[in-house]
Amino acid sequence: MRKLILLAAVIAFISFTAAAQDKKQDEGDANSGMLYGPDYTFVVKAPKGWVLDNESARRQGIDAVFYPVGSSWKNSAAVMYVGIGRKQGAKDSLEGVISRDIADFKKASPDLKVSDGEALPLARGKERVVVKYFIAEQQRSHEAVAYIEESKVVVMLVLSSKTKADFDSSLPALKELVASYFFLTDSPTIQK
Repeated sequence: MRKLILLAAVIAFISFTAAAQDKKQDEGDANSGMLYGPDYTFVVKAPKGWVLDNESARRQGIDAVFYPVGSSWKNSAAVMYVGIGRKQGAKDSLEGVISRDIADFKKASPDLKVSDGEALPLARGKERVVVKYFIAEQQRSHEAVAYIEESKVVVMLVLSSKTKADFDSSLPALKELVASYFFLTDSPTIQK
């Protein structure tokens, strides 16, 4: 069974790499990808009208970014990206990761306002996705972070915009991204 999962993961990764490197994809093209690290492997799909790009933010330490077709990571009015929050031991919780994330945001933006967003459903077995809104007017930053708890990490799907109007109009895309999320394993093994 483990070999089948690994084979499926490798096939998905090859598909992801090929699709994500072509930044001029049409909306109808396959636009999904697998992300993996020491404690996670999962798949996400770009929302309709958005592009998944695994190159543009690599220097920033971000493995996957999303932006509307026809725009770019640097120039889009709204973007989305994937972040990983590592749990600090077996007893750490979703709430612990969120608290640390809020503290980090507040260090960078003293005027930060944090509020609860609408909880989002996952079609694939997760009980809940916690959503927080982060608004820092001085930095012209409007963000929504969807936190998805796994056994060793918390996956963060982030929407970021400089204006409230662009933020509000892009929230449906975040919901679509969250709905596409599918976790595979917390113990990936790749044979060389």
